[in-house]
Amino acid sequence: MKKILITSLIFLSFLNLKAQNLPEFNDKPAYVDAKTKELRELEKSQYNTMAKAKGLAKAEAGFFLNGISSPVKITKQEEVKFIVKVTPGTDPTSVFDLVQFEIRKEQRVFITTKAKATSTSTSFEKISYEVKKVKEGYYYLTVKNLGIGEYFFGSSDFMFAFSIE
Repeated sequence: MKKILITSLIFLSFLNLKAQNLPEFNDKPAYVDAKTKELRELEKSQYNTMAKAKGLAKAEAGFFLNGISSPVKITKQEEVKFIVKVTPGTDPTSVFDLVQFEIRKEQRVFITTKAKATSTSTSFEKISYEVKKVKEGYYYLTVKNLGIGEYFFGSSDFMFAFSIE
């Protein structure tokens, strides 16, 4: 009886993994709907750069997306799960930074550099997330306690934006 139960559990686990939708392309995170387990693509955009003088002695630079909100809406929840496919052996945290946008006028803005007449600062606050291997090359990216706002996963080439409502 015990052997049948263990075999059944292994089989059901296999079916669950087979039924799980997996991303087709590398380096393109997708939201995993907690209720339906369906994948939802994030808003993909190339980086739009900006530089702005703020008076005679100050300036800032960074990136932006047009519009004050992503079309990808995710209901606020304690834990938000994404999935990504990466080259096997790659740590997703070395590919993606998770950052919150600031809303300015009709844009979502991410400031990376602030300069004064005497100094320059290039730091920004990254949001940490947990990584769990699904299978070779596939990982869950789990973020806890995200507040309402606009966010993106940034890679070297693209921004993958979403809204928490």
